Amino acid sequence: MVNQLPETEVLRKRLAVLKANVASLQVELAHLRTKNARLQAENAELRRRLGLNSHKPPSSDGYRRKRIQPALPKGEKPLGGQPGHKGKTLRAVLMEHEDAVLGFALVEGVPFTNNQAERDLRPAKVGQKVSGCFRTDHGAAVYARLQAVISTCRKQERNVFVTLCNLFAHQPVSLRPGG
Repeated sequence: MVNQLPETEVLRKRLAVLKANVASLQVELAHLRTKNARLQAENAELRRRLGLNSHKPPSSDGYRRKRIQPALPKGEKPLGGQPGHKGKTLRAVLMEHEDAVLGFALVEGVPFTNNQAERDLRPAKVGQKVSGCFRTDHGAAVYARLQAVISTCRKQERNVFVTLCNLFAHQPVSLRPGG
């Protein structure tokens, strides 16, 4: 009987520990139930919101034809932009700059396009791209002058090499047509 008494004490201590564990588990269970209720409410709110918006991207809505407005009779709608807007129609711009636009037809010798001007600029741009840039403004100015002389000689069908040799020898050179 003496042997049973210590076992009873051990069992009572174990029972007390188990009761403490059960109490802490009950507190944790109550906390989890509260958290579960909050998450369920949040889930319900998100499902409600999901029903409000389409889950498809706008690109999948398909093509909708725009309603075509009937054409207004001539003269009802003014030309150009809204009142107070500085924009102009192409017609108004062409009429304003008529002399410049029709210069090739009105003045003999004026080319129809500006291709020659673009051709004259191309070597300078290529030189700039190849070297990265001009190191000084003076160097760029000298290059521009030389290109102008070369371009003028080619247009007048002159020998470019002879003209440049004369220039560097400080001999007088006329770049005027027929000179």
